[in-house]
Amino acid sequence: MTAIELDKEAVVNLARLTLPGVSIVQGDFLDLDISTIGDTIKIVGNVPYQITTPIVARIFGELGQPKPWLHQVDRVVLTVQREVAERFVASPGSRDYSQITILVNYFAQSRIVKKVPRDDFFPSPRVDSAVVEFVPREKPLVELTDLKLFRQVIKAGFRARRKMLKNNLSFLHASLDDLNQAFIKAGIDGSARAEDLSLQQFASLSEALSEFDMRVRS
Repeated sequence: MTAIELDKEAVVNLARLTLPGVSIVQGDFLDLDISTIGDTIKIVGNVPYQITTPIVARIFGELGQPKPWLHQVDRVVLTVQREVAERFVASPGSRDYSQITILVNYFAQSRIVKKVPRDDFFPSPRVDSAVVEFVPREKPLVELTDLKLFRQVIKAGFRARRKMLKNNLSFLHASLDDLNQAFIKAGIDGSARAEDLSLQQFASLSEALSEFDMRVRS
C-alpha cells in the first residue's frame, strides 16, 4: 500500500506506526504521477470534499484525453459528499445530472456502494457522505472525430442548463437552419436542454454538427 498524505505532521505520525507493507509519501495527490505506484492500481480514499472533482479528473483525465496511467487503474473507491456522489451516478433529466456525470460515464462505470450519514463521523460534518466505486472501461463509451467540438458543446450546454441547448451554441458559425438540421440528424428534439442528453446523444449531436463543417470561433 502507498499512502499519499499532504500534511507533514500526519506523515510523521503515520511513520511512527511502522505499518508493515505501507509506504508513506508526503505530497499532493493532484501532483502525483500515479503510474509510478504499480502495474495494477486500486485507488481508495476519503477525499477532501472541496477538491473531489479535481481528484477525479486527475485520475481519469478530461473528455477525449485519458491519463496515461488509466489502463493501470483497476478500480477507484472514494468517500465523497453525498450530493457529489449523486452527480456521479445521475441519469439524464435529473437535477443532479452535470458535466462531471458525463466525464465519469465516459471513462468508467460508477455506483454508490453505501450512503454514510454525518453522524457516523467524529466530529460530525455538516453534510452526509457516500462511498462511490468507479470501474474504468476498457475503452471510452463513445468515439468522436472532433473531441474539441464535443467538449465545447457539453460545456456550453451546461453553462446555462435551463436554456434550450440550441440557444447555447452561439459560439458556432452556424445558421439556425444548420443547427436544426444537426439536431434532426442526431435524432434529438430541438427544444432539448443539456441536462436531457445522454453522453451518447451529446456524441451524436457533435458528430452531426461537425458534418456541417462548422468552425469554432477563435
